[in-house]
Amino acid sequence: MKPQRSLPDIIVRLIVLLLGLFILAQGIAFTILANLGTDAITSPALVAHLVLGETEGGAGFAFCTVGRMLICVHILLVLLQIAVLRSKYRPIQLLQVVMGMLLGVMLDVCLSYTLLLPLPNYAASIGYTLLGCATCAFGIFTFVKADMIPLSAEGLCLALSNTYKWRFSRVKVAVDCTMLLTGIVSSLIFLGCVAGVREGSIICAVSTGYIIGWYFKVCPIWDKLFAAIGSTADGQSKSDLA
Repeated sequence: MKPQRSLPDIIVRLIVLLLGLFILAQGIAFTILANLGTDAITSPALVAHLVLGETEGGAGFAFCTVGRMLICVHILLVLLQIAVLRSKYRPIQLLQVVMGMLLGVMLDVCLSYTLLLPLPNYAASIGYTLLGCATCAFGIFTFVKADMIPLSAEGLCLALSNTYKWRFSRVKVAVDCTMLLTGIVSSLIFLGCVAGVREGSIICAVSTGYIIGWYFKVCPIWDKLFAAIGSTADGQSKSDLA
């Protein structure tokens, strides 16, 4: 059972959580700029944007930005969690929808200036993809360290793993592959070509987990911050009792 957190600790963790979301959104924006395919969860949203949004060959709906389509993906993943867990689903987990909405809004903000960056050649595309992977990894690392609310994709993996007693790592791979396959099939049906899933998607899938693990080993910044906040809160409470 987790120890009860002080108000300063909760506030700081919420700030770190929002920072992690923004960094993650920026990383996704870099991968979209690279135009070599993005991560598994974003790929269906990107395809939906290309089909429905204001893009060449799209339906022209201004509402259908990448960020808003990503919000729809996160809502769908939450609904799948509810279908899997049924009566065991905890209403507090609906906050995952809020996290998805924040991420979608932040992604649209990041894309508004990131897509202005130059993309002169294929080498630059590879560079932006690698930068995006590193940035996404740090965002996820930061988000996880906040230890508040999981994103909907991880929530679905946990729901499937706990309900059917499947190994989490295998469920994660299966969910990611399903999302990528959804993006591929949708783009083939509606666009006549594969969009949103390319070699960059493979780079993201292979490298991001390892980079996150590296951050956990060499970057104790958030642990030190939370420890300092906890120590300050403990000191205040002791002085109040004295």
